[in-house]
Amino acid sequence: MSDIRGTELCSDLYDILESCTNDELAPIVDILVKTPISVLKINRAFERHHPDHVRYADQVGDEIYRLSLMALGRSDGKRPSYEDMVTGLCKQIGIPAALNDINGYEVILLNTFSKQHLSSLPSTDRQRLVDEASVAASTAATGRLSSDAWPPFAWVFLQVAYLRRKLAEEGRMYVDSRETTKAGVNDLPALVDDGADALVVQTEDGHSILSLATLPDAGTRGWCGPENSRKAMNALTPILKAIQPYLSAEQMLKGGDYVRVTLPPGGALSFSEKLGHFVGVAKGHKGLVRLDPISAVSLVSPAVLLTLASAMAEQKKLEDIEKSLDEIKSSLKDVSKFQQNERRSVLTGSIRYFRQVAASVLTGELVSEVLHEIERHEVELVRVQEHLIEDIRAQIATLHAIKKDGWGSGKYVKAIQEAQAILDRMYDEALLCIRARACGYQLLCAYPGREAGKRARLEDISRALGIFSPTGETTISMDQVLREKIQGSSYEAKALLLTKENALFDTIMVESAAILKGLMDAGRDPSERIAPISIDVKMQDGLAIAVRTA
Repeated sequence: MSDIRGTELCSDLYDILESCTNDELAPIVDILVKTPISVLKINRAFERHHPDHVRYADQVGDEIYRLSLMALGRSDGKRPSYEDMVTGLCKQIGIPAALNDINGYEVILLNTFSKQHLSSLPSTDRQRLVDEASVAASTAATGRLSSDAWPPFAWVFLQVAYLRRKLAEEGRMYVDSRETTKAGVNDLPALVDDGADALVVQTEDGHSILSLATLPDAGTRGWCGPENSRKAMNALTPILKAIQPYLSAEQMLKGGDYVRVTLPPGGALSFSEKLGHFVGVAKGHKGLVRLDPISAVSLVSPAVLLTLASAMAEQKKLEDIEKSLDEIKSSLKDVSKFQQNERRSVLTGSIRYFRQVAASVLTGELVSEVLHEIERHEVELVRVQEHLIEDIRAQIATLHAIKKDGWGSGKYVKAIQEAQAILDRMYDEALLCIRARACGYQLLCAYPGREAGKRARLEDISRALGIFSPTGETTISMDQVLREKIQGSSYEAKALLLTKENALFDTIMVESAAILKGLMDAGRDPSERIAPISIDVKMQDGLAIAVRTA
Protein backbone atom coordinates (compact mmCIF):
# COMPACT_ATOMS: atom_id res chain seq x y z
CA MET A 1 0.00 0.00 0.00
CA SER A 2 1.22 3.50 -0.70
CA ASP A 3 2.94 5.57 1.91
CA ILE A 4 0.66 7.68 4.10
CA ARG A 5 3.15 8.77 6.73
CA GLY A 6 2.74 12.32 7.92
CA THR A 7 -1.03 12.14 7.74
CA GLU A 8 -3.74 11.88 10.36
CA LEU A 9 -6.13 9.12 9.30
CA CYS A 10 -9.73 9.00 10.43
CA SER A 11 -10.02 6.84 13.55
CA ASP A 12 -13.80 6.93 13.96
CA LEU A 13 -15.03 3.38 13.35
CA TYR A 14 -18.48 4.49 12.18
CA ASP A 15 -17.05 6.98 9.68
CA ILE A 16 -14.74 4.30 8.29
CA LEU A 17 -17.56 1.80 7.80
CA GLU A 18 -19.95 4.37 6.35
CA SER A 19 -17.36 5.25 3.69
CA CYS A 20 -17.14 1.66 2.45
CA THR A 21 -18.99 -0.03 -0.39
CA ASN A 22 -21.11 -3.17 -0.09
CA ASP A 23 -18.25 -5.25 -1.49
CA GLU A 24 -15.81 -3.84 1.08
CA LEU A 25 -18.18 -4.47 3.97
CA ALA A 26 -19.12 -7.98 2.83
CA PRO A 27 -16.13 -9.83 4.39
CA ILE A 28 -16.78 -8.15 7.76
CA VAL A 29 -20.49 -8.91 7.68
CA ASP A 30 -19.84 -12.53 6.65
CA ILE A 31 -17.60 -13.28 9.64
CA LEU A 32 -19.95 -11.52 12.06
CA VAL A 33 -22.87 -13.59 10.77
CA LYS A 34 -20.90 -16.83 11.08
CA THR A 35 -19.51 -16.33 14.59
CA PRO A 36 -21.84 -17.74 17.28
CA ILE A 37 -21.30 -14.88 19.72
CA SER A 38 -22.35 -12.16 17.27
CA VAL A 39 -25.90 -10.82 17.42
CA LEU A 40 -25.77 -8.93 14.12
CA LYS A 41 -27.79 -11.57 12.32
CA ILE A 42 -30.80 -10.98 14.60
CA ASN A 43 -30.59 -7.21 14.27
CA ARG A 44 -33.70 -5.70 12.69
CA ALA A 45 -31.72 -3.48 10.29
CA PHE A 46 -29.70 -6.48 9.12
CA GLU A 47 -32.81 -8.56 8.52
CA ARG A 48 -34.46 -5.73 6.58
CA HIS A 49 -31.57 -4.60 4.37
CA HIS A 50 -29.12 -7.52 3.93
CA PRO A 51 -27.15 -7.75 1.61
CA ASP A 52 -27.25 -3.95 1.20
CA HIS A 53 -24.63 -3.58 3.92
CA VAL A 54 -24.13 0.17 3.63
CA ARG A 55 -27.68 0.66 4.95
CA TYR A 56 -26.80 -0.88 8.30
CA ALA A 57 -23.12 0.13 8.59
CA ASP A 58 -23.78 1.68 12.02
CA GLN A 59 -25.09 -1.63 13.31
CA VAL A 60 -21.95 -3.34 12.02
CA GLY A 61 -19.94 -0.79 14.00
CA ASP A 62 -22.04 -1.48 17.10
CA GLU A 63 -21.25 -5.18 16.82
CA ILE A 64 -17.51 -4.61 16.39
CA TYR A 65 -17.55 -2.42 19.49
CA ARG A 66 -19.47 -5.12 21.39
CA LEU A 67 -16.85 -7.72 20.49
CA SER A 68 -14.04 -5.33 21.46
CA LEU A 69 -15.58 -4.77 24.91
CA MET A 70 -15.74 -8.52 25.46
CA ALA A 71 -12.22 -9.13 24.14
CA LEU A 72 -10.61 -6.29 26.07
CA GLY A 73 -12.51 -7.21 29.24
CA ARG A 74 -14.04 -3.77 29.52
CA SER A 75 -16.93 -3.64 31.97
CA ASP A 76 -17.48 0.12 32.09
CA GLY A 77 -19.69 0.05 28.96
CA LYS A 78 -17.64 2.80 27.28
CA ARG A 79 -16.56 2.29 23.71
CA PRO A 80 -12.79 1.82 23.47
CA SER A 81 -10.91 4.19 21.20
CA TYR A 82 -9.48 2.96 17.93
CA GLU A 83 -6.02 3.15 19.50
CA ASP A 84 -7.20 1.03 22.46
CA MET A 85 -8.42 -1.66 20.09
CA VAL A 86 -5.30 -1.85 17.93
CA THR A 87 -2.83 -1.71 20.82
CA GLY A 88 -4.92 -4.19 22.82
CA LEU A 89 -4.86 -6.69 19.97
CA CYS A 90 -1.10 -6.27 19.48
CA LYS A 91 -0.46 -6.77 23.18
CA GLN A 92 -2.62 -9.85 23.51
CA ILE A 93 -1.12 -11.58 20.48
CA GLY A 94 2.40 -10.86 21.67
CA ILE A 95 3.47 -8.03 19.39
CA PRO A 96 5.43 -5.49 21.46
CA ALA A 97 3.83 -2.10 21.99
CA ALA A 98 6.93 -0.18 20.96
CA LEU A 99 5.36 2.40 18.67
CA ASN A 100 3.67 5.69 19.45
CA ASP A 101 1.07 5.84 16.70
CA ILE A 102 -1.80 3.65 15.59
CA ASN A 103 -0.68 3.79 11.94
CA GLY A 104 2.45 1.91 12.95
CA TYR A 105 0.49 -0.70 14.86
CA GLU A 106 -1.75 -1.30 11.86
CA VAL A 107 1.25 -1.83 9.61
CA ILE A 108 2.72 -4.32 12.10
CA LEU A 109 -0.54 -6.29 12.31
CA LEU A 110 -1.11 -6.41 8.56
CA ASN A 111 2.54 -7.25 7.82
CA THR A 112 2.91 -9.87 10.53
CA PHE A 113 0.00 -11.98 9.31
CA SER A 114 0.24 -11.33 5.56
CA LYS A 115 2.07 -13.81 3.35
CA GLN A 116 3.65 -10.92 1.46
CA HIS A 117 3.77 -7.13 1.74
CA LEU A 118 0.47 -5.59 0.63
CA SER A 119 2.23 -3.07 -1.59
CA SER A 120 3.78 -5.89 -3.63
CA LEU A 121 0.35 -6.73 -5.06
CA PRO A 122 -1.92 -4.73 -7.37
CA SER A 123 -4.76 -3.07 -5.45
CA THR A 124 -7.28 -5.45 -7.07
CA ASP A 125 -5.55 -8.48 -5.48
CA ARG A 126 -5.00 -7.17 -1.97
CA GLN A 127 -8.34 -8.19 -0.50
CA ARG A 128 -7.42 -11.86 -0.92
CA LEU A 129 -4.19 -11.29 0.99
CA VAL A 130 -6.04 -9.41 3.75
CA ASP A 131 -8.58 -12.26 4.04
CA GLU A 132 -5.71 -14.73 4.51
CA ALA A 133 -4.08 -12.44 7.07
CA SER A 134 -7.37 -12.14 8.96
CA VAL A 135 -7.64 -15.91 9.20
CA ALA A 136 -4.05 -16.12 10.47
CA ALA A 137 -4.67 -13.42 13.08
CA SER A 138 -7.85 -15.17 14.20
CA THR A 139 -5.96 -18.46 14.53
CA ALA A 140 -3.24 -16.77 16.57
CA ALA A 141 -5.87 -15.30 18.86
CA THR A 142 -7.55 -18.70 19.25
CA GLY A 143 -4.33 -20.32 20.40
CA ARG A 144 -3.30 -17.65 22.90
CA LEU A 145 -6.37 -16.01 24.38
CA SER A 146 -9.20 -17.09 26.60
CA SER A 147 -12.12 -14.91 25.51
CA ASP A 148 -14.28 -16.32 22.71
CA ALA A 149 -14.53 -12.77 21.35
CA TRP A 150 -10.85 -12.53 20.43
CA PRO A 151 -10.80 -14.70 17.26
CA PRO A 152 -13.69 -12.92 15.48
CA PHE A 153 -12.54 -9.54 16.75
CA ALA A 154 -9.00 -10.13 15.45
CA TRP A 155 -10.42 -11.24 12.07
CA VAL A 156 -12.68 -8.23 11.75
CA PHE A 157 -10.17 -5.69 13.02
CA LEU A 158 -7.57 -6.57 10.39
CA GLN A 159 -10.24 -5.95 7.77
CA VAL A 160 -11.04 -2.56 9.30
CA ALA A 161 -7.35 -1.63 9.53
CA TYR A 162 -6.90 -2.41 5.84
CA LEU A 163 -10.01 -0.46 4.83
CA ARG A 164 -8.99 2.53 6.93
CA ARG A 165 -5.74 2.85 5.01
CA LYS A 166 -7.28 1.99 1.64
CA LEU A 167 -9.94 4.70 1.97
CA ALA A 168 -7.31 7.31 2.84
CA GLU A 169 -5.05 6.33 -0.07
CA GLU A 170 -7.94 6.50 -2.54
CA GLY A 171 -9.01 9.92 -1.25
CA ARG A 172 -12.38 8.65 -0.05
CA MET A 173 -11.91 9.78 3.54
CA TYR A 174 -10.77 13.07 4.99
CA VAL A 175 -7.04 13.10 5.72
CA ASP A 176 -5.53 15.92 7.76
CA SER A 177 -1.92 16.55 6.69
CA ARG A 178 0.51 17.18 9.50
CA GLU A 179 3.22 19.78 9.45
CA THR A 180 6.36 18.19 7.99
CA THR A 181 8.63 21.21 7.82
CA LYS A 182 12.31 20.37 8.05
CA ALA A 183 14.23 22.72 10.27
CA GLY A 184 16.55 24.95 8.33
CA VAL A 185 15.20 23.86 4.95
CA ASN A 186 11.62 24.93 4.48
CA ASP A 187 10.30 28.04 6.18
CA LEU A 188 7.89 28.99 3.40
CA PRO A 189 4.65 30.58 4.59
CA ALA A 190 1.32 28.92 4.06
CA LEU A 191 -0.54 29.70 0.87
CA VAL A 192 -2.37 33.00 1.07
CA ASP A 193 -6.06 32.92 0.19
CA ASP A 194 -7.50 35.63 -2.03
CA GLY A 195 -8.85 38.20 0.38
CA ALA A 196 -8.55 41.81 1.49
CA ASP A 197 -4.81 41.87 0.73
CA ALA A 198 -5.05 40.07 -2.60
CA LEU A 199 -5.65 41.19 -6.13
CA VAL A 200 -7.14 38.78 -8.68
CA VAL A 201 -7.16 39.52 -12.39
CA GLN A 202 -10.21 37.90 -14.01
CA THR A 203 -11.89 37.66 -17.36
CA GLU A 204 -15.36 39.17 -17.69
CA ASP A 205 -16.90 35.78 -17.00
CA GLY A 206 -15.05 35.50 -13.70
CA HIS A 207 -12.24 33.19 -14.81
CA SER A 208 -9.13 33.92 -12.72
CA ILE A 209 -5.94 34.30 -14.74
CA LEU A 210 -3.52 35.95 -12.35
CA SER A 211 -3.48 36.73 -8.62
CA LEU A 212 -1.15 38.69 -6.38
CA ALA A 213 -1.20 38.63 -2.61
CA THR A 214 0.86 40.41 0.00
CA LEU A 215 2.76 38.25 2.46
CA PRO A 216 4.14 38.86 5.92
CA ASP A 217 7.88 38.77 6.41
CA ALA A 218 8.62 35.56 4.51
CA GLY A 219 11.91 34.54 6.11
CA THR A 220 15.40 34.39 4.69
CA ARG A 221 15.68 30.93 3.14
CA GLY A 222 15.16 29.74 -0.38
CA TRP A 223 15.53 33.03 -2.24
CA CYS A 224 17.24 33.11 -5.65
CA GLY A 225 18.92 36.30 -6.75
CA PRO A 226 19.23 37.79 -10.25
CA GLU A 227 21.93 35.36 -11.35
CA ASN A 228 19.57 32.35 -11.17
CA SER A 229 16.20 33.93 -11.88
CA ARG A 230 16.68 36.74 -14.37
CA LYS A 231 14.01 35.59 -16.82
CA ALA A 232 11.34 35.26 -14.12
CA MET A 233 12.25 38.61 -12.57
CA ASN A 234 12.25 40.37 -15.95
CA ALA A 235 8.76 39.03 -16.65
CA LEU A 236 7.44 39.88 -13.20
CA THR A 237 8.77 43.42 -12.74
CA PRO A 238 6.59 45.18 -15.37
CA ILE A 239 3.52 43.29 -14.20
CA LEU A 240 4.10 44.30 -10.59
CA LYS A 241 4.64 47.91 -11.64
CA ALA A 242 1.50 47.93 -13.78
CA ILE A 243 -0.63 46.49 -10.98
CA GLN A 244 0.52 49.09 -8.44
CA PRO A 245 -2.28 51.62 -9.10
CA TYR A 246 -4.87 49.05 -8.05
CA LEU A 247 -3.47 48.49 -4.58
CA SER A 248 -2.68 51.00 -1.89
CA ALA A 249 0.89 51.82 -1.03
CA GLU A 250 0.39 50.23 2.40
CA GLN A 251 -0.49 46.91 0.81
CA MET A 252 2.10 46.30 -1.88
CA LEU A 253 5.31 47.45 -3.53
CA LYS A 254 6.81 49.33 -0.65
CA GLY A 255 10.35 48.69 0.51
CA GLY A 256 10.93 45.17 1.81
CA ASP A 257 7.49 43.81 0.83
CA TYR A 258 6.93 40.21 -0.18
CA VAL A 259 4.39 39.32 -2.86
CA ARG A 260 3.03 35.97 -4.03
CA VAL A 261 2.20 35.72 -7.73
CA THR A 262 0.00 32.80 -8.80
CA LEU A 263 -1.01 31.66 -12.28
CA PRO A 264 -3.83 29.09 -12.32
CA PRO A 265 -3.97 26.39 -15.01
CA GLY A 266 -4.84 27.84 -18.41
CA GLY A 267 -5.16 31.58 -18.21
CA ALA A 268 -6.04 33.49 -21.36
CA LEU A 269 -8.00 36.72 -21.50
CA SER A 270 -11.10 37.20 -23.59
CA PHE A 271 -10.87 39.47 -26.61
CA SER A 272 -13.75 41.94 -26.78
CA GLU A 273 -14.88 42.62 -30.36
CA LYS A 274 -16.94 45.55 -29.08
CA LEU A 275 -14.05 47.24 -27.30
CA GLY A 276 -11.34 46.05 -29.67
CA HIS A 277 -8.95 44.84 -26.98
CA PHE A 278 -8.45 42.15 -24.36
CA VAL A 279 -10.46 42.73 -21.22
CA GLY A 280 -9.92 41.87 -17.61
CA VAL A 281 -11.17 42.68 -14.12
CA ALA A 282 -9.06 43.25 -11.03
CA LYS A 283 -10.59 42.05 -7.78
CA GLY A 284 -8.76 43.73 -4.95
CA HIS A 285 -9.30 45.54 -1.70
CA LYS A 286 -11.60 48.01 -3.46
CA GLY A 287 -13.78 45.33 -4.98
CA LEU A 288 -14.09 44.79 -8.73
CA VAL A 289 -12.24 47.34 -10.84
CA ARG A 290 -12.10 47.29 -14.63
CA LEU A 291 -8.51 47.53 -15.74
CA ASP A 292 -7.50 50.30 -18.10
CA PRO A 293 -7.48 48.84 -21.66
CA ILE A 294 -3.83 49.73 -22.22
CA SER A 295 -2.80 48.23 -18.90
CA ALA A 296 -4.88 45.13 -19.58
CA VAL A 297 -3.16 44.48 -22.90
CA SER A 298 0.35 45.07 -21.58
CA LEU A 299 -0.26 43.40 -18.26
CA VAL A 300 -2.14 40.20 -19.00
CA SER A 301 -2.42 39.57 -22.69
CA PRO A 302 -2.07 35.89 -23.65
CA ALA A 303 1.49 36.51 -24.92
CA VAL A 304 2.54 38.13 -21.64
CA LEU A 305 0.90 35.38 -19.61
CA LEU A 306 2.67 32.71 -21.62
CA THR A 307 6.00 34.45 -21.13
CA LEU A 308 5.38 34.73 -17.41
CA ALA A 309 4.19 31.14 -17.13
CA SER A 310 7.27 29.93 -18.98
CA ALA A 311 9.60 31.94 -16.75
CA MET A 312 7.87 30.74 -13.59
CA ALA A 313 7.89 27.12 -14.77
CA GLU A 314 11.59 27.33 -15.58
CA GLN A 315 12.27 28.79 -12.16
CA LYS A 316 10.33 25.94 -10.54
CA LYS A 317 12.21 23.33 -12.56
CA LEU A 318 15.55 24.91 -11.67
CA GLU A 319 14.78 24.96 -7.96
CA ASP A 320 13.47 21.37 -8.08
CA ILE A 321 16.65 20.18 -9.81
CA GLU A 322 18.92 22.06 -7.40
CA LYS A 323 17.00 20.73 -4.41
CA SER A 324 17.19 17.19 -5.73
CA LEU A 325 20.93 17.47 -6.40
CA ASP A 326 21.52 18.87 -2.91
CA GLU A 327 19.57 15.98 -1.36
CA ILE A 328 21.50 13.40 -3.40
CA LYS A 329 24.82 14.92 -2.34
CA SER A 330 23.74 15.02 1.31
CA SER A 331 22.46 11.44 1.23
CA LEU A 332 25.71 10.13 -0.24
CA LYS A 333 27.33 10.71 3.14
CA ASP A 334 25.22 7.88 4.56
CA VAL A 335 25.82 5.38 1.76
CA SER A 336 28.13 2.47 2.51
CA LYS A 337 31.75 3.17 1.61
CA PHE A 338 32.57 -0.51 1.07
CA GLN A 339 33.66 -0.94 -2.57
CA GLN A 340 31.65 2.15 -3.50
CA ASN A 341 34.34 4.69 -4.34
CA GLU A 342 33.82 4.48 -8.11
CA ARG A 343 30.04 4.71 -7.77
CA ARG A 344 30.39 7.62 -5.43
CA SER A 345 32.66 9.45 -7.87
CA VAL A 346 30.19 8.91 -10.73
CA LEU A 347 27.30 10.27 -8.67
CA THR A 348 29.33 13.14 -7.27
CA GLY A 349 30.65 14.08 -10.69
CA SER A 350 27.17 14.04 -12.24
CA ILE A 351 25.75 16.13 -9.41
CA ARG A 352 28.52 18.69 -9.71
CA TYR A 353 28.14 19.00 -13.48
CA PHE A 354 24.32 19.11 -13.54
CA ARG A 355 24.33 21.82 -10.90
CA GLN A 356 26.93 23.80 -12.81
CA VAL A 357 24.91 23.89 -16.05
CA ALA A 358 21.31 23.80 -14.76
CA ALA A 359 20.77 27.56 -14.61
CA SER A 360 22.21 28.25 -18.05
CA VAL A 361 20.36 25.37 -19.72
CA LEU A 362 16.96 26.23 -18.24
CA THR A 363 17.32 29.89 -19.19
CA GLY A 364 17.96 29.10 -22.83
CA GLU A 365 21.73 28.68 -23.25
CA LEU A 366 21.48 25.39 -25.11
CA VAL A 367 25.10 24.69 -26.01
CA SER A 368 25.71 21.44 -27.90
CA GLU A 369 28.82 20.65 -25.84
CA VAL A 370 26.70 20.70 -22.70
CA LEU A 371 24.21 18.30 -24.28
CA HIS A 372 27.05 15.87 -25.05
CA GLU A 373 28.22 16.03 -21.42
CA ILE A 374 24.69 15.41 -20.13
CA GLU A 375 24.54 12.31 -22.34
CA ARG A 376 27.97 11.13 -21.14
CA HIS A 377 26.88 11.33 -17.52
CA GLU A 378 23.72 9.39 -18.38
CA VAL A 379 25.84 6.51 -19.71
CA GLU A 380 27.90 6.45 -16.51
CA LEU A 381 24.85 6.55 -14.28
CA VAL A 382 23.19 3.68 -16.15
CA ARG A 383 26.35 1.62 -15.65
CA VAL A 384 26.24 2.26 -11.89
CA GLN A 385 22.52 1.45 -11.83
CA GLU A 386 23.06 -1.95 -13.51
CA HIS A 387 25.85 -2.84 -11.09
CA LEU A 388 23.58 -2.02 -8.18
CA ILE A 389 20.82 -4.25 -9.52
CA GLU A 390 23.23 -7.19 -9.61
CA ASP A 391 24.60 -6.40 -6.15
CA ILE A 392 21.09 -6.25 -4.68
CA ARG A 393 20.25 -9.63 -6.18
CA ALA A 394 23.46 -11.06 -4.74
CA GLN A 395 22.63 -9.63 -1.31
CA ILE A 396 19.15 -11.20 -1.44
CA ALA A 397 20.88 -14.53 -2.10
CA THR A 398 23.08 -13.86 0.95
CA LEU A 399 19.95 -13.26 3.04
CA HIS A 400 18.50 -16.51 1.74
CA ALA A 401 21.65 -18.39 2.77
CA ILE A 402 21.34 -17.43 6.45
CA LYS A 403 20.59 -20.61 8.40
CA LYS A 404 18.82 -20.83 11.74
CA ASP A 405 20.29 -24.23 12.65
CA GLY A 406 22.82 -23.97 15.44
CA TRP A 407 22.09 -20.29 16.14
CA GLY A 408 20.30 -18.82 19.08
CA SER A 409 17.22 -16.81 18.16
CA GLY A 410 18.90 -13.53 19.10
CA LYS A 411 21.94 -14.14 16.86
CA TYR A 412 19.69 -15.34 14.03
CA VAL A 413 17.60 -12.17 14.16
CA LYS A 414 20.74 -10.04 14.33
CA ALA A 415 22.17 -11.73 11.23
CA ILE A 416 18.96 -10.97 9.31
CA GLN A 417 19.03 -7.36 10.54
CA GLU A 418 22.60 -6.96 9.27
CA ALA A 419 21.61 -8.32 5.86
CA GLN A 420 18.62 -5.94 5.83
CA ALA A 421 20.88 -2.98 6.64
CA ILE A 422 23.09 -3.73 3.64
CA LEU A 423 20.03 -4.02 1.38
CA ASP A 424 18.73 -0.71 2.71
CA ARG A 425 21.96 1.05 1.78
CA MET A 426 21.97 -0.52 -1.67
CA TYR A 427 18.39 0.56 -2.32
CA ASP A 428 19.22 4.06 -1.11
CA GLU A 429 22.14 4.25 -3.53
CA ALA A 430 20.04 2.89 -6.41
CA LEU A 431 17.34 5.49 -5.82
CA LEU A 432 19.97 8.24 -5.63
CA CYS A 433 21.37 7.07 -8.96
CA ILE A 434 17.92 7.14 -10.58
CA ARG A 435 17.27 10.60 -9.13
CA ALA A 436 20.49 11.81 -10.74
CA ARG A 437 19.37 10.30 -14.07
CA ALA A 438 16.03 12.12 -13.65
CA CYS A 439 17.86 15.43 -13.17
CA GLY A 440 19.76 14.80 -16.40
CA TYR A 441 16.48 14.08 -18.18
CA GLN A 442 14.99 17.33 -16.90
CA LEU A 443 17.93 19.21 -18.41
CA LEU A 444 17.62 17.24 -21.64
CA CYS A 445 13.98 18.36 -21.94
CA ALA A 446 15.14 21.98 -22.22
CA TYR A 447 16.64 21.16 -25.62
CA PRO A 448 14.19 21.29 -28.54
CA GLY A 449 13.45 18.24 -30.67
CA ARG A 450 14.89 14.78 -29.97
CA GLU A 451 11.40 13.65 -28.97
CA ALA A 452 12.03 9.97 -29.66
CA GLY A 453 15.18 10.04 -27.53
CA LYS A 454 13.43 11.85 -24.71
CA ARG A 455 10.57 9.36 -24.78
CA ALA A 456 12.98 6.42 -24.70
CA ARG A 457 14.89 7.99 -21.79
CA LEU A 458 11.69 8.58 -19.84
CA GLU A 459 10.57 4.99 -20.39
CA ASP A 460 13.95 3.62 -19.33
CA ILE A 461 14.05 5.62 -16.09
CA SER A 462 10.46 4.57 -15.34
CA ARG A 463 11.42 0.96 -16.02
CA ALA A 464 14.34 1.26 -13.60
CA LEU A 465 12.01 2.57 -10.90
CA GLY A 466 9.77 -0.42 -11.60
CA ILE A 467 12.62 -2.84 -10.84
CA PHE A 468 13.04 -1.38 -7.36
CA SER A 469 9.34 -0.72 -6.69
CA PRO A 470 7.33 -2.87 -4.24
CA THR A 471 5.76 -4.64 -7.24
CA GLY A 472 9.13 -5.16 -8.97
CA GLU A 473 10.59 -8.64 -9.26
CA THR A 474 13.68 -7.79 -7.19
CA THR A 475 11.76 -6.29 -4.27
CA ILE A 476 9.15 -9.06 -4.27
CA SER A 477 11.98 -11.58 -4.14
CA MET A 478 13.49 -9.79 -1.13
CA ASP A 479 10.13 -9.79 0.65
CA GLN A 480 9.56 -13.49 -0.04
CA VAL A 481 13.00 -14.47 1.22
CA LEU A 482 12.58 -12.43 4.42
CA ARG A 483 9.20 -14.00 5.19
CA GLU A 484 10.66 -17.43 4.57
CA LYS A 485 13.45 -16.69 7.04
CA ILE A 486 11.10 -15.59 9.84
CA GLN A 487 8.74 -18.56 9.68
CA GLY A 488 8.54 -20.02 13.16
CA SER A 489 10.00 -16.92 14.82
CA SER A 490 8.21 -15.15 17.65
CA TYR A 491 5.71 -12.41 16.85
CA GLU A 492 8.11 -9.99 18.51
CA ALA A 493 10.93 -10.96 16.12
CA LYS A 494 8.59 -10.89 13.12
CA ALA A 495 7.33 -7.43 14.05
CA LEU A 496 10.89 -6.14 14.47
CA LEU A 497 12.12 -7.38 11.09
CA LEU A 498 8.97 -6.60 9.11
CA THR A 499 8.80 -3.07 10.53
CA LYS A 500 12.32 -2.51 9.20
CA GLU A 501 11.27 -3.82 5.80
CA ASN A 502 8.15 -1.65 5.76
CA ALA A 503 10.28 1.45 6.36
CA LEU A 504 12.24 0.55 3.21
CA PHE A 505 9.01 0.07 1.24
CA ASP A 506 7.81 3.49 2.41
CA THR A 507 11.07 5.10 1.31
CA ILE A 508 10.87 3.44 -2.11
CA MET A 509 7.31 4.66 -2.68
CA VAL A 510 7.96 8.23 -1.51
CA GLU A 511 11.16 8.59 -3.56
CA SER A 512 9.63 6.97 -6.65
CA ALA A 513 6.60 9.26 -6.54
CA ALA A 514 8.83 12.35 -6.29
CA ILE A 515 11.03 11.18 -9.18
CA LEU A 516 8.04 10.40 -11.41
CA LYS A 517 6.48 13.78 -10.70
CA GLY A 518 9.68 15.55 -11.71
CA LEU A 519 9.87 13.49 -14.89
CA MET A 520 6.30 14.32 -15.86
CA ASP A 521 6.71 18.03 -15.08
CA ALA A 522 9.92 18.24 -17.11
CA GLY A 523 8.25 17.38 -20.40
CA ARG A 524 5.13 19.48 -19.88
CA ASP A 525 4.77 22.78 -21.73
CA PRO A 526 3.91 25.74 -19.44
CA SER A 527 0.67 26.29 -21.37
CA GLU A 528 -0.35 22.71 -20.57
CA ARG A 529 0.19 22.92 -16.84
CA ILE A 530 -2.44 21.18 -14.72
CA ALA A 531 -1.70 22.91 -11.42
CA PRO A 532 -1.26 26.54 -10.36
CA ILE A 533 2.26 28.00 -10.41
CA SER A 534 3.18 30.32 -7.55
CA ILE A 535 6.29 32.40 -6.98
CA ASP A 536 7.16 34.55 -3.98
CA VAL A 537 8.76 37.86 -4.92
CA LYS A 538 10.96 39.98 -2.68
CA MET A 539 10.50 43.68 -3.50
CA GLN A 540 12.75 46.64 -2.88
CA ASP A 541 12.01 50.17 -4.08
CA GLY A 542 9.33 48.81 -6.40
CA LEU A 543 11.65 46.28 -8.07
CA ALA A 544 11.84 42.51 -7.80
CA ILE A 545 15.22 41.63 -6.31
CA ALA A 546 14.75 37.92 -5.54
CA VAL A 547 12.25 35.13 -6.14
CA ARG A 548 11.51 31.62 -4.95
CA THR A 549 8.86 29.07 -5.82
CA ALA A 550 6.04 28.84 -3.29
